[in-house]
Amino acid sequence: MRRFALTVVLVLLGTALCRPVSAQSLPRVEVFGGYSYLNVDLQSGVPSTVQIPRQSANGWEASVSGDVHRWFGVEADVAGYYKNASLGTGLPDLHVRNHSFTGGPRLNYRPFFVHALVGGDHLCGSISGVSLSLCQDSFAAEFGGGVVWPVRHRWAVRGSADYVLTHHDIGDALAGLPNQSLTQNNFRASVGIVYILGGIGERPLRIDREKPAAAQCVGSAAVASLGLIGCSSADGFLVTSVRTDSPGAGSGIMVGDVVTEIGDRPVHSATEIDAAIGSHSGIKVSYMIQGKWLAVHEVKLR
Repeated sequence: MRRFALTVVLVLLGTALCRPVSAQSLPRVEVFGGYSYLNVDLQSGVPSTVQIPRQSANGWEASVSGDVHRWFGVEADVAGYYKNASLGTGLPDLHVRNHSFTGGPRLNYRPFFVHALVGGDHLCGSISGVSLSLCQDSFAAEFGGGVVWPVRHRWAVRGSADYVLTHHDIGDALAGLPNQSLTQNNFRASVGIVYILGGIGERPLRIDREKPAAAQCVGSAAVASLGLIGCSSADGFLVTSVRTDSPGAGSGIMVGDVVTEIGDRPVHSATEIDAAIGSHSGIKVSYMIQGKWLAVHEVKLR
């Protein structure tokens, strides 16, 4: 299963990083790591000789995802959980270690995503005071989704929830009883940090269908100091092009975003942006991501 996970990661990175790169379409890769909680159904589906109630396990989750298209991508995921489960009053504890290695497709509607991952699950158990340890391998499937919320340039916070399906019978196996290949209906929740690579200029220009575009956007002008081209709108300066490696691109501004303030000064046009920047070597740029979510970044101009 470790070989499977490594293969998925290599294919994922190759797909994302080997795409043709242009100023308007750079591949986006998200690297995630964080805390994960697993609600474990150790034995369900078929009555077991050794009855163990649902358990809560703490652990970690890490993943790498890459976009094939702005709506579609692939993801590779690994996770590990650890638990001491009670077998009952007066009985020794069952120590459980669980690791999963999965990969599959992912659909994006940023900041939200859903994924369907399949792969393997490796479960090991041992009993306190007994020199006995057993491991089982199982097919694993994970279905769920979450949100990736940008907090700074290239950095975001991710929260997700998944239904996790596996087949194990570690309790009966450790007790020397027949293995009944029981189904586990597990649920997990994870939260952590995402580092984003690429993705410059890949988002489409957002058009409000309730108003004609001409009424929102008038004229076209360039802001050379930020490397932006756009037009005036009622909400601010609507970005229609971003120069690669420019200060604007470095701050995370993309096509379809709306620059609303420079410092604490509202702006609606390229002329107002240039006047607000003046001779400053560093400024605070506020912009609406796709006209919806506010982002504020410090930008170095010189």
